[in-house]
Amino acid sequence: MEQTTDELIERITRLEHQQAEFRRANRRLRLVTGALMLLTSAAVLMGQTAPVRSLEAEQFVLRGSDGKVRGAMGIGDNGAVGINLNDAKGQTRITLDVAPNGSPGLDLYDESGKMRATLALGPVGTPGLGLYDPSGKLRTSLDVPAAETPGLAFYHPDGKPAWGAP
Repeated sequence: MEQTTDELIERITRLEHQQAEFRRANRRLRLVTGALMLLTSAAVLMGQTAPVRSLEAEQFVLRGSDGKVRGAMGIGDNGAVGINLNDAKGQTRITLDVAPNGSPGLDLYDESGKMRATLALGPVGTPGLGLYDPSGKLRTSLDVPAAETPGLAFYHPDGKPAWGAP
């Protein structure tokens, strides 16, 4: 079967045209495949990221569904670190703090916001307990001063000592 030169040229032209179309299709296929591989890799890597293990801030505030502050944890201007817990009315009822000198303390408040009891360690580790009347005045204290001798004291409503041992 013999073909004329014109037929051969026509056939070669048609084959070149088909080859150009295959190249374009192949290029598009490579681009789509690359994009799919990139998206798949990104999805796999995002699924493997470690969960956040810490959350950092100078203050955290806990609010109820009514918008009232129910608790807070933060660092004060003086460097003390503390936690405040409030009742449903927004009144502070408990504070737990560590003073800048490292002394820890726990304070309990009544429904009107007056401190009624405190438990603390002094800078050198001496423990103390204070009980307050409804007006916020110290009425009873129990402590172990540096001399390792426990002390108990009762106070008059005006704040003057009423009785103490030793």
